[in-house]
Amino acid sequence: MMIFIIEFWHWLALALIFIVVEALLVSGVFAAFTVAGLITGVTFYVYPDLGFKEQLVIFATSSFILFYIIRYFFADKLSQSAEDNASTSKLVGKELVLERPIQNGFGEVIIDGVNWAVKGADQKAGTTVKVVGTDGHCLSVYHFTTKKVDSSLK
Repeated sequence: MMIFIIEFWHWLALALIFIVVEALLVSGVFAAFTVAGLITGVTFYVYPDLGFKEQLVIFATSSFILFYIIRYFFADKLSQSAEDNASTSKLVGKELVLERPIQNGFGEVIIDGVNWAVKGADQKAGTTVKVVGTDGHCLSVYHFTTKKVDSSLK
């Protein structure tokens, strides 16, 4: 029977995996796991007689504490991200004038002094476009023409 012995560098390798996952997801949860893995690995290196149960307690406790610390300090950023997503959906249906032309599918408009990326069919600057959807912080637009109805034809 083969027995697996945990060494300090296993915790450091686990922290490396967690930092890669955090870089992909950007949630804050895996950042807490990353630092907890580093704390556990360093503690185990300094105190090599720690048993596996003690290592797990250190990892779980530090993960729990760090998770709430990260949530406390970054709550504004997380809620701001949610507000940004809500504000982009409010732009659907709005008519905007292109500040920069749409070339190769991408252009730019200015809304309340803020530059917004737009994507759609190539158009000249100054063209009026309508927002039909959002993709993160990029607005999907299309060019439309409004026909003026001659009132004398009625």
